[in-house]
Amino acid sequence: MTRAGCRTHKTGVDEQTQAGLDILILGPVPPPFGGISVHLSRLVPRLQKAGFKVGVLNHFESTTMPFVVGALRRNPLNYYRFPKKFRARIVHYHHSRWAHLVALALGKGNSSARYVLTLHAGNVEKHFPQLISRKPFVGRITRWALRRFDTVICVNPKIAPLVGQYLDERQRLEVLPAFLEFLDHEVTEEYDAAIDTFLRSGRTLVVAAYGLQFLQDGQELYGVDTVVEAFSTLGREREDLHLAIFVARQPFRGKAHRHLTQLERRLEEAGVRERALFVFGRPLAPAFRPNVVFVRPTRAEGDALSVREAQRAGIPVVASDVVVRPTGVVLFSAGDAAQLCVALRAVLDGEFQQSNRDNRDAWDEALKDFSEQLIDIYRSERSADRGFVTKVTT
Repeated sequence: MTRAGCRTHKTGVDEQTQAGLDILILGPVPPPFGGISVHLSRLVPRLQKAGFKVGVLNHFESTTMPFVVGALRRNPLNYYRFPKKFRARIVHYHHSRWAHLVALALGKGNSSARYVLTLHAGNVEKHFPQLISRKPFVGRITRWALRRFDTVICVNPKIAPLVGQYLDERQRLEVLPAFLEFLDHEVTEEYDAAIDTFLRSGRTLVVAAYGLQFLQDGQELYGVDTVVEAFSTLGREREDLHLAIFVARQPFRGKAHRHLTQLERRLEEAGVRERALFVFGRPLAPAFRPNVVFVRPTRAEGDALSVREAQRAGIPVVASDVVVRPTGVVLFSAGDAAQLCVALRAVLDGEFQQSNRDNRDAWDEALKDFSEQLIDIYRSERSADRGFVTKVTT
């Protein structure tokens, strides 16, 4: 273990690391169960099956998964130093924080490795504001860091034109959603008896949040407050309706904990607290059952893995209109609890079932697994010359 806490070698990856990796990924792995961490936990086995030698430097602390070769612990210095400890042909960074992006770009030096960046964002102003910052130094260093990558992947087509204008002619721009289908063990994982009983107790609204986080304007990012407000109305109308709120990172202090207390108080005031359950640190996929409606009320979004997962599981989805959603999703205006109630009533009453059947072909196209396209990008990078032209794929 190094002084900064990175385990750079561990049982099962020593020989692989010494011989060199095809791909070194910098990103999160579960726990906690967020969209990007689930994406990576599904991607790595697919890459290994395709013949790639893969190692992951986890944004967080855990090194329990066999393919995790180190823990970055959210320390910018580690993003600068640790990638250089591995002989990798491709270094793929899943964007987390601005300081991490800049540190990794600085640490690249004269490396011959191909550098890939994925931006899990749908709104530059909210998710990547440093790119268009009015502070000259911040804007310049961000754009410089962006140009240190050979390929930039956007999961949402909305931001691709804006990002692309800051790339040079040697760089490649791809638009590729992050959806990968469930692995077998995910859908067979079991909850404890209390959660399982609750999910089987009636028609259930399920909402998921990585954490109780806030945007710069003070609004809650994942919109759990909007669902709680809607359920406070609908729960009084429909006595068989339940609400399950999955939160990957449980808040214990500060603003997030106070917000959780406020949400619970609102449910109590409405008289529906006993039909609402907060679930912390558990995977979402096993919750997708026939009696469930999935609600995605976010106020900012890239490309929600959970929306596509729910549709692939065959359950209805109601989501905010902050980004373009896959075919078949019922939309409402972000933050508008009254509109959410209207949309949920229609879904609960079965008004959208026929339209979804009619749009099945378009639905299937929107929910395809994108792993093969991502693997093709890696193959191209592995064999690429130093110069190549910009390419946009949708």
